[in-house]
Amino acid sequence: MKYNISKYIVAQPLSDSEMLLYSTFSTSILTLEKDVYVEIFKEEKYDEYVDICLELAEMGFLFEGKKTAQSDELTQTRREIVNADHGITFCLIAPTMECNARCYYCFEHGAEQGKMTREIANATADFLIKNCKEKELSISWFGGEPLMATDVISYITNKVIESGIKLDSTVTTNGILISPETIKHFGEWKVERVTISVDGLYESYNKIKRYVLPIDNPFERIVENIKLCLESGINTHLRINYKSSEYDVVHEAMNYFHREFGEYPNLYLYGAPLDMPAEKGYSEFDSIEGDIYIKVLSDSFKWGYEDDEINYRELSVTSDYDKALGELMLSPFPASCLMVNKNRFVIDHKGLLYKCQKHLGKSKFNCGDVFNGPVENEIFNYYSTEEIADEDCMDCRIFPICQSGCKANRLLYGKKHACPPTVSVIEKLVMEYYEHLLSKEEI
Repeated sequence: MKYNISKYIVAQPLSDSEMLLYSTFSTSILTLEKDVYVEIFKEEKYDEYVDICLELAEMGFLFEGKKTAQSDELTQTRREIVNADHGITFCLIAPTMECNARCYYCFEHGAEQGKMTREIANATADFLIKNCKEKELSISWFGGEPLMATDVISYITNKVIESGIKLDSTVTTNGILISPETIKHFGEWKVERVTISVDGLYESYNKIKRYVLPIDNPFERIVENIKLCLESGINTHLRINYKSSEYDVVHEAMNYFHREFGEYPNLYLYGAPLDMPAEKGYSEFDSIEGDIYIKVLSDSFKWGYEDDEINYRELSVTSDYDKALGELMLSPFPASCLMVNKNRFVIDHKGLLYKCQKHLGKSKFNCGDVFNGPVENEIFNYYSTEEIADEDCMDCRIFPICQSGCKANRLLYGKKHACPPTVSVIEKLVMEYYEHLLSKEEI
């Protein structure tokens, strides 16, 4: 029997005599005697291990037929995501690009400020209504700080709902303006999730946020507001931003919020390393930063926090699936991001259409507007394509996970900033997953 060896295998020694193998294509994981591994994967002695090879083929480590069969499947999945013609079902909207915080790391530095006028809000609602063929729509309210424009959100929401569209939404906010009145708005806006970003604790938080508000202690206020969200029953994602080299800082913050709010079933607590291209990209993590990244992911998962949205298993050939794969960033994904779909857009305060929130307020990256609709220009075609940005990525073992990486980072900062953190610590992530399965006695 002649097999092809998958390109998408992470193989590492487990001991002097045993190898650990993980397929980023299928999510399968197994151990194999080192001698057997060498004879199958290096010397291709398939006929001497017929039964083992059949199992390896079932798990995606080997495959028959065309040498490009697995990469062709990945391409077909991307093609389906890009060209799915169901109209607009999701849109990210910045009702304002103004913000009441002054975070030093914000990717929106240099973006044009401003708030949607009633005319633009009306055109935005009309654009969504006209193009929402299936009459079901999800809106992600972003910014700027979206809660500085509650009137705009309410106007667009009411008009969309009155048109007969079934709506749900999410809000990404610094959370400082959350109040009982805001909670009431969340119900009116059909909010299913609020994501609140936090930077450290106490004075560290206050110094990083640098709010332009008359609040004596913003950190105390944000803690109160987080509790208000949780007690209202809204799914609350608490994102702890951190510098990639500062584990003690992020661990202290996560530990604090876990102690304060861990009993709430509607809390999802996680750490997010700051993407700071001026200093380094995700793919440049050194061993210390890589270990910190894994510790932060593991802390969240071991405390019991799971987010179904990062568990996207479109390509797996295995029947079982563990949520740890998503939490450890080992799950395959169907495209570099879902914004590659031709019907997904980001809208700024001027009504300009974009394909990524990192372009908000920077009109040179627009691909149309809500008055005239999308334009298939260079930016649109850069994002909405089944073709990958770099053919070399097709041979990378983590390709099924990242699908050639972040298109926006590649465009804005260069090739080396496109790769996810996973690329620098993939073996350690696989080992973390293996140890998780051992603790459940699944291997």
